[in-house]
Amino acid sequence: MRASYAIGLDVGGTKIEGVLVNRVSDSALPRVLKKIRLPTHPGSREKTVGNIVAVVYSLYGYGKSRIKGFRLKGIGLGTAGFLRKGRLEMVPNIPALKGIRLREVLSRQLRENGIKSPLFIENDSVCFAIAEHLFGAAKGYKNVIGIIVGTGIGGGLILDGKVYRGRDGGAGHIGHTTIDLSGPGCGCGQKGHFESWCSGKHIALRYRSAGGKMASPDAGKVFAAASTGSDGVARKIMEETYDKFGLALANFINTFNPEIIVLGGGVSNLPQEFYRRISAAARKYSYPAFSANVRIVKNRLGDSAGVFGAVALAVAKEN
Repeated sequence: MRASYAIGLDVGGTKIEGVLVNRVSDSALPRVLKKIRLPTHPGSREKTVGNIVAVVYSLYGYGKSRIKGFRLKGIGLGTAGFLRKGRLEMVPNIPALKGIRLREVLSRQLRENGIKSPLFIENDSVCFAIAEHLFGAAKGYKNVIGIIVGTGIGGGLILDGKVYRGRDGGAGHIGHTTIDLSGPGCGCGQKGHFESWCSGKHIALRYRSAGGKMASPDAGKVFAAASTGSDGVARKIMEETYDKFGLALANFINTFNPEIIVLGGGVSNLPQEFYRRISAAARKYSYPAFSANVRIVKNRLGDSAGVFGAVALAVAKEN
């Protein structure tokens, strides 16, 4: 079978990760030939776009110099937000990209660097869900919710085996569902969202706001301190987090009736006790017939799930 080369990129709030892959199958995980990471600059459009182009150009150059007869079939890119009428919307964690015609800008700059391969852009959480559905923890399931819980919270929906995007491509922004209006402010400007209660960033912010004394807290440190019982503030924050996380999951279970919910992002790396507690809360708040058999699991593809989803997107679009 002739090799099919593609580039996948995941543009997050802190990093841009890109991979060059040799894809020979729709069911097997693509083989990574080269991986590159550069920082995202949330406050600078020029630097962020420049680093995206630099990642693609470096991966393309690697292929041209190392692979005989190299031809790039396509480029897939996952990023926060979604394209509406060509403009990127809902990117509170990368504010510099709000309103940019990202495909148009990137395509022009890539052509200037001699790269004319087709470019496809999708929400990063949708790419995550695609990857876990094709290659990871949700392989073999038809109704899947993929949730990335990192700096923010995003979601991707696969219903009846197909990606569900909604009218404008914005379906799956479940991090911005309201679960408790008494909660903290969200980066989008509203209050009480799933993201502002349960993202890694906001777990740390809530801990500090509640008077926690830990230096440089993050979700993992707060969880660990709560588990040992050495920090009463951490214990309070995690009890709140389990409850609010489960409440959010219950809403998604009642709305979409999924078979499996797959978690990604930094918070997904918390120990199994975290999954036990949020699953118990989800069952508490959801309709029993819907929650009885739904699985809530950690991803299998790790931090690079998004780039594999972007690769799958590029190849599927190209075929």
